[in-house]
Amino acid sequence: MISNRIEIKEKARQNLQGKYGVVIPILLIFAVVQGAVGTIRDQFTPKYEIDWETMTRVLVSEGNPVLNLLFSLVGTLVGAIILYASARVYIQLARNEKPVIEEALTIGFKTSPVKLFVTSFLMGLYILLWMLLFIIPGIVKAYAYSMTYYLLHLRPEVNAADTITLSKEYTKGYKMDLFVLDLSYLLHYILGIFTLGIYWLWVIPKHSTARTLYYEEIYLKHNPVVNVIEDEV
Repeated sequence: MISNRIEIKEKARQNLQGKYGVVIPILLIFAVVQGAVGTIRDQFTPKYEIDWETMTRVLVSEGNPVLNLLFSLVGTLVGAIILYASARVYIQLARNEKPVIEEALTIGFKTSPVKLFVTSFLMGLYILLWMLLFIIPGIVKAYAYSMTYYLLHLRPEVNAADTITLSKEYTKGYKMDLFVLDLSYLLHYILGIFTLGIYWLWVIPKHSTARTLYYEEIYLKHNPVVNVIEDEV
């Protein structure tokens, strides 16, 4: 039986006690790296302004399509590596282990960057295609694929496409529970706006750890005999 939301949130809170000194620097480093890549990409992105007289969009800077594409691909890879590393950090926190900064910064390079890139690309593509049908199906699929990076750690032998499929299978019947869990943190994210995002440094780890605790229980429901803990290094 899956633990209820209140139990999972409380366990996440307890598991994070004494670990924010490691978790917050990891979050900040990841945010800076992603922000830097995004800033560089934006320098080569075409820029438009609205002509309010004619109500048309006017090109004011052509950018550089080749470099924009290049840094978009780099951004996808960097984002995938960070998501993979973040998943490992939250798996450790869910198991009440203390993450190590050096491991968090390097683990994404110790696996196959190509596999991570393909995983990120496929997930983005699938969600986009569903979004084109309507917003709600896209959101539903985002929840269906939400265990993908978690499963990349527990099932490293499975390829990218099959890992996404496995996530879809595992989350059947649990997507609404995950949505309600996310919704329960909404007020905290809103409050974080008034602290210029500083409060998010405490909210994001608790939220993500709670999600991972839920993933752990879902995984055990499908693999009751398999030992969840897996040594990676």
